[in-house]
Amino acid sequence: MQLTLLGATGPIGRQVVEQALAAGHRVTALVRDAARLPQRDDERVTVLIGDAASATDVERAARGSGALICALGPGKDYKSTLATRTAGPVLEAMAAAGVQRLVWLSALGSGDTHRRQSLFQAGASRLVMGALMADKGIADETIARSDRAWTIALPVMFADGRTTGDYETIPLDGTRGRVGGRINRPDVADFLLAAAASGLWVRRRVILTR
Repeated sequence: MQLTLLGATGPIGRQVVEQALAAGHRVTALVRDAARLPQRDDERVTVLIGDAASATDVERAARGSGALICALGPGKDYKSTLATRTAGPVLEAMAAAGVQRLVWLSALGSGDTHRRQSLFQAGASRLVMGALMADKGIADETIARSDRAWTIALPVMFADGRTTGDYETIPLDGTRGRVGGRINRPDVADFLLAAAASGLWVRRRVILTR
């Protein structure tokens, strides 16, 4: 399968590329700095230089792909508006490129999803990342109102470690209770890739935890 990936040089995105290639997929990665992509010389990886907030750049990367995975992250910028700056252009680009499937990485705690966080994590998110989570929530709503075949991933706090495959997928809606814990970054990448390559979780928001 041909996949388009935004955020390929980030900690989750690098895992997505590695796992996608291992599974036999081909990847088009839209990046700002190709030198930061370990797989840049792999013949199965097409590297395009551009901006994920540019509909023109994203459309160029998305053409011919079966799915687009957005694994962009703000790094340590807890006031980042990256999510809202990219949601609209990504949707515009996908429509122009004729790509239906979108897997969007967000976070549990974005917007009103804080109601599903453990009390400790909800408090920490509001205190440290309130602006960031509000921005992510707005972007999530933009994605959810679109006509794309979207899935929004809502991982709990990240942890370092290997791919385990032993993680929970919990629908945000239709279930109750607060969710805490941590999830390894490679497991998040595993979910993003599995969702993109299947018809599972279409138009659903999914909590990821262990």
